[in-house]
Amino acid sequence: MSDILDISEKYKEIERIYNNSMQILASVIDTNTMLLEAGRAAGKTEWFGKRMMNVAYDMPGELSFFGHKTYMALVSNIVPNLITFYNTPRGDNQRPLLRQGIDFVVGEKDLPSHFAKPRFPILNPNHSMVYSNGHHVRLVATDQQESVAGANGVHFFNEEMKHNSGEKLASRVFPALRGGMAQTRASHYYLGITGLSDSARVDLGEDNWFEKYEKQVDHKLIREIVTVSLQVNRLLYNIETLKNKKLVEKDLSKRVAMDKQIASNIRKLMKWKPILRHMRSSAVFYLRASSFVNKDFLGLSYFKTQIESLTMEEFLSAIGGIRVTRIVDMFFGGFDDKVHACDDDYTYKSIHDFNLKDTFRLTSEYLKYYNTKDPLVLGYDPGHFSSVVVAQEKPRQNELRILKEFFCWHPLQQDELAKQIFMFFGANRQNKKIILYHDRAGNKKKGDQERITTDARILKRELESYGFNVELKNEKQRTIFYYEHYKLLTMLLAEKMRHLPRIRIGSNECPNLISSIHLSPIKRTDGRIEMDKSSETTIPLQHQAALSTQISSAAMYLIYGLYGNRLPKEINRSAGMGHIENMVT
Repeated sequence: MSDILDISEKYKEIERIYNNSMQILASVIDTNTMLLEAGRAAGKTEWFGKRMMNVAYDMPGELSFFGHKTYMALVSNIVPNLITFYNTPRGDNQRPLLRQGIDFVVGEKDLPSHFAKPRFPILNPNHSMVYSNGHHVRLVATDQQESVAGANGVHFFNEEMKHNSGEKLASRVFPALRGGMAQTRASHYYLGITGLSDSARVDLGEDNWFEKYEKQVDHKLIREIVTVSLQVNRLLYNIETLKNKKLVEKDLSKRVAMDKQIASNIRKLMKWKPILRHMRSSAVFYLRASSFVNKDFLGLSYFKTQIESLTMEEFLSAIGGIRVTRIVDMFFGGFDDKVHACDDDYTYKSIHDFNLKDTFRLTSEYLKYYNTKDPLVLGYDPGHFSSVVVAQEKPRQNELRILKEFFCWHPLQQDELAKQIFMFFGANRQNKKIILYHDRAGNKKKGDQERITTDARILKRELESYGFNVELKNEKQRTIFYYEHYKLLTMLLAEKMRHLPRIRIGSNECPNLISSIHLSPIKRTDGRIEMDKSSETTIPLQHQAALSTQISSAAMYLIYGLYGNRLPKEINRSAGMGHIENMVT
């Protein structure tokens, strides 16, 4: 009886709050493990924030994990958005869902006096959220195994699931879901998972590990949960409505009758609530929804704007929730995310000192493989959409580390790129040297080549205005053909020859580069191998970073500039002869 009364006491008033059909369905079902694959602006964050609050209040004093691929994303974006969500006024009375400092705190070493004490010590207060009942949420990152080592968590929250590695979650985070007091084990949230994401684009290298849970749903059990859950919610509503009526009722006989109705509803609630908890505890629910589930709130103009500004593939994935297949015949054919893309590109010594209450700005000082004493090597692809990739050579490790990507589009030009590079790499550099490689592809006309050279010189001038010393490497370089790029990339990415350097790309700071590599198909023209760059003319400029061949082209120029001399001479000669023959015919 006391458990039921405690629950009803949480809801002093009934307010009108809009929920779309996806949010309502997810709240009604509310199983142990719940994953939402939903389109952009479908209302995922609204549901996620409330679910996180419900889990915390159902398991007081316990520890949960809030995970993402990196700490960087958590501290700079995801947690601040969650705090804003809790603090935003809502409902008829325009009150926040939770009040910071009263109902929850973030980054606090000393908890308010009215807070219950967490069961486990808070090892890193700077990166923790604590609710007033002592439930403690620890930030964990799959690129940092020690962030979860030795911990005993009772629930795992994961936003943007597609950016996480399913293998790392299975080996690093999920084993830490264990422990808990007897009271905690009675919660249907115990050892559960809460996740949300839009559809993973495997053609961009995103991980669709979470889709396997879709096959684990017992639909018969879910239908039964819906039936019982609606009954429980109806009883809670009846209890609260009767209590409110009783407060204003002056007729004693009617008040007594209301007491009997309240008692009857509470008895029914005591019967059904344990049954519902047991059903939910053993259930998995996976919900897929498009952005159209929120059409009444967004309005049709939102979708009109999206379809006009996105490519069809991006619209189908981000808005429609339709899964896109992978491109098979890639120009970077030997590229493997598990080998060439690395998510360990941050050093966390400084980040661990950062407090969630402060404003965070990412610069090169947080990059694990960056050396202030070594020169920067840049690949540059100019045009209406301009892109730069920045790397450093590591001779001892025989590696090329691609550290960072930059881009802008018309009307922004070289001055904007130079500013971005300086803002990220300018501070505390002991070596001001930059080595710059740009396009020398064989498909460019003479006028285009002259324009590209001019663009490179302008970028050189803009960078030098910030104090860099720029060496423009390939002004007098001969024309390089796609066949040569393709053969060199194939050799390097295969990693079969010990004397050739290994290419490693920081996936956290070069996400669009990796996406661009996956979306760079081969085009064969009269038997010649070329890169299909049609995406650079068909995709709007503002979306070309991830969805076109622009940034991967910048990386291609960089790699050939550094290692083109490693190609066998026969390949260079055959490429040149092939070009002459094509010109003759």
